[in-house]
Amino acid sequence: MITSKFFNMGQVVTTRSINDLMAAEQKFAVEVTVALQRFAVKDWGDMDTEDKQTNEDALNYPDDLYLMGAYNTSKGRIWIITNRISETPGDNATTVCFPDER
Repeated sequence: MITSKFFNMGQVVTTRSINDLMAAEQKFAVEVTVALQRFAVKDWGDMDTEDKQTNEDALNYPDDLYLMGAYNTSKGRIWIITNRISETPGDNATTVCFPDER
C-alpha cells in the first residue's frame, strides 16, 4: 500500500482500463506503481511549473485537497488525481486514469 507523509491519499483506485492493463502487463503495472510512489513524495511528474506550484499551494488546504500528477508510461500518459470524495473534510481518494477517462 502506498501512502504519503505529505498528504492524505485516501483509498487508491484505478479505472478499469488501467486495472486490466496492469493485470495483463507486468511492465505497465510497475510503471503505475512507480508513478504512485513518485506522486506520494510530491514528484508531480510531467507537469509545467505553474501546475506543480498549484499542487504545492493546495497542500495548505488538506481538508479540501485537489492534486494532480502526470506520468508517461509504455501505454501512454497516465494521470494520478487526489481529491475529496465526500462532504467530509479530508475524505480523499486517489485515482489512476488515462487522460481521456477524466
